[in-house]
Amino acid sequence: MKALDHFSRFFLRFRYPVTLPEDIAIALGVDVSNYQTFTELVRCLESPDCCPTRLEKYMPRHEAENAFAGAQRKDCFKRSSLFSYYFSEGWMEFSLEFDPESRLRRVYIYHKEIQNERGIEIHLRKQNNNPRKRS
Repeated sequence: MKALDHFSRFFLRFRYPVTLPEDIAIALGVDVSNYQTFTELVRCLESPDCCPTRLEKYMPRHEAENAFAGAQRKDCFKRSSLFSYYFSEGWMEFSLEFDPESRLRRVYIYHKEIQNERGIEIHLRKQNNNPRKRS
């Protein structure tokens, strides 16, 4: 069975020479197939049903950034980080935005096929232990 898996992955590299959809799936913790077209991948990610299991609202910055360790490009700024994956159809970028306490607040996806200037916002589930400020 492993030989068949290696054989199919070899042919997948013709469609996806740099990044596989599973690289995105691993980073986000979503169910995505390597056999989807790029357009199907984008549609899946922009669906309201797409809810990452690996990222949560208010999670610490270092944990959120570690999820994107496999990205080809990584740029970190004071209140955001940008992680880029290369596909034949162009760069897909994930922008992570953080609050002043370095907790994850929002995640956006950018690609030239996405018509919205602000990109697609990925809906994050909230952590069980919501760190609200106490007075």
